[in-house]
Amino acid sequence: MKISVKIFRLVLIFLLCIPFMKSYAQEKTLALVGAKIYPAPNEKPIMNGVVIIENEQIIKVGTRNKIKIPPAARIVDCTGLVMMSGFWNCHVHFMESQWQGVEKIPTEKLNQQIKKMLTRYGFTYVFDLATLDINNLLAVRKRIEKGEVQGPTILTAGVPFAPEKGSPFYINPLKLPEISSPEDAREFVNKQLDAGADAIKLWSASPDGKKIIPMPNEIIQAATEAAHKRGKPVFAHPTNLEGVKIAQQGGVDILAHVAADDLINWDQQTINAMLSSKMALIPTLKLHTWETERAGHTTENNLLINTAVQQLRSYSLAGGNILFGTDVGYMADYSPEEEYIMMGMSGMNYSQILSALTTTPARRFGREKKTGRIAEGTDADHVLLSADHVIDVNNNVEVKYIIQKVRIIYSD
Repeated sequence: MKISVKIFRLVLIFLLCIPFMKSYAQEKTLALVGAKIYPAPNEKPIMNGVVIIENEQIIKVGTRNKIKIPPAARIVDCTGLVMMSGFWNCHVHFMESQWQGVEKIPTEKLNQQIKKMLTRYGFTYVFDLATLDINNLLAVRKRIEKGEVQGPTILTAGVPFAPEKGSPFYINPLKLPEISSPEDAREFVNKQLDAGADAIKLWSASPDGKKIIPMPNEIIQAATEAAHKRGKPVFAHPTNLEGVKIAQQGGVDILAHVAADDLINWDQQTINAMLSSKMALIPTLKLHTWETERAGHTTENNLLINTAVQQLRSYSLAGGNILFGTDVGYMADYSPEEEYIMMGMSGMNYSQILSALTTTPARRFGREKKTGRIAEGTDADHVLLSADHVIDVNNNVEVKYIIQKVRIIYSD
């Protein structure tokens, strides 16, 4: 039986392509094998687990004896490691001088900067809460999205604004936009969102160095209504108890800090109002110890720090939404370890802290179908630790790998 020349050529081409087809399949399929997997904060771990990733999504999760590994998959041995969904840091800044002119920063240098501040600590999603140059920030995001630079998914609140004559003293000599009318607030919000912001941030009460200046309620309401009309959340820097109440009454979604400056613990009426508004809280407790030490004061039995811890304790115990955030980029010490310690001091357990790092922000920012859990159909977005966070929550900083899509974007 004779084979035509045409058929022979087709068979030969197919045989020659097999190695390339296998290589392509390996690029598209990844098997993470042998880790202890925490699918979600309140779910039991999967021992000796397997996660199969295909086309940037999880297609299988289970124990090693039940999951068949595709022959063409690239295998990553995760024996002895602990896996969970990638972490969120909901309060960061790209304002240091090292980020300026980001379009011209060499790729390797930018990779190292991002690694040092963010990926080293397991962050696969971050929310930038203040920039003075949104185009520069969006350029960082673009380089990551193109795959040129290895880094987290970046969301931004763009340029924030303050009350009239209320730029915070600690950013001197810089000044924030100062809004004096509801009309200006609406215009400013829409301008920020048109420029590419994913949220809005404002100072509901701002320290000018001599006094704390509250933002008029009608201005906050105008800003939140404009943002909510376009489906975007609003963050507020509250500073003190008055700032918390003004933010809550004005429809703010998320407090960017606790509000310990007036050394007042939150009463039940304040907490109930926050809960009724479904406000989320980013504690940034370490910021208070960092600022206290910078000022040359002792942190032991410090009333400011104790008040901050107590405010988080009160809101967490009441069932309030807590989002993890550190204020790195303003704060030059990038390690989140002390934040974990202080959240533990407030009474939060490892499961609650993991929720603040994963499921709660994913749900709050409408990404619960993509991230926050390790489950079939979610994005391949994982952090692998070399030690278990259940044994010690500080093990959250012991990051071995970060997986995004089918790429390892960080390895220790």
